[in-house]
Amino acid sequence: MKRFFSFIGLCLFVFVVQAQSLYVEQFENATVDDKTLQEARKQIEDHKVVEIKENIFVPPFHQQKPPQLTDKKEFCNDCHLSPPHKKDERKRGFLNMHSRYISCLSCHFQPQDVPLEYRWLSFDENENEDSTKRITPFYDAQPVPVFSDNEFAVKIQQAWEKESPVQRAELKAKVHAPLSEQGPKCLACHDNKKQLLDLDALGYSEKEIKKLQRHAIPRFFSRFKKDEQRLRMTDLLK
Repeated sequence: MKRFFSFIGLCLFVFVVQAQSLYVEQFENATVDDKTLQEARKQIEDHKVVEIKENIFVPPFHQQKPPQLTDKKEFCNDCHLSPPHKKDERKRGFLNMHSRYISCLSCHFQPQDVPLEYRWLSFDENENEDSTKRITPFYDAQPVPVFSDNEFAVKIQQAWEKESPVQRAELKAKVHAPLSEQGPKCLACHDNKKQLLDLDALGYSEKEIKKLQRHAIPRFFSRFKKDEQRLRMTDLLK
């Protein structure tokens, strides 16, 4: 009988380990150096609340449908706005467009020597709704991202509310330790050579794959070598 319960306990332990997100695992094992802590402290000190203006007097030239709200949101969006990209003035519009159908961690979680699989994951209770699905990294059959209602995310939120500025900096640095600020280059996906995503496995047709691999805009962005270079739309024709 003892052996039986020991076996059951071992199985439960293995199940818990396997069910844990790879991101959470890397968060728990992360160590932060002094330089990163100083940067985190400065970012918290310099942080300003972004005011979102509605009913703009001069409406945007390109009217777009607002993104469909989903039942679930990624842990990232507890702090980061949606859409999240604003620093890169050249590409932020395109990056924010991608965030409608690609999980944050598909781009910002790139651990070395770890084989990730990318699948469509529903961010809504109605899993048949295509508009709420995102391309998401999986590891060991488990999604890497965690949602805001996940126990881990809730504990982080609670800790943030009660911690001092110094402890918040430590928490912020550790939360971001498994992540990379810069995502992959456009051609990491929009290229017919080495690709980050297996487009065929994601369900794209042969025609759609060719269009994505030969897309003019990613190739256009790849020509920029310096931040001060100007964007000329006529270059798209080259």
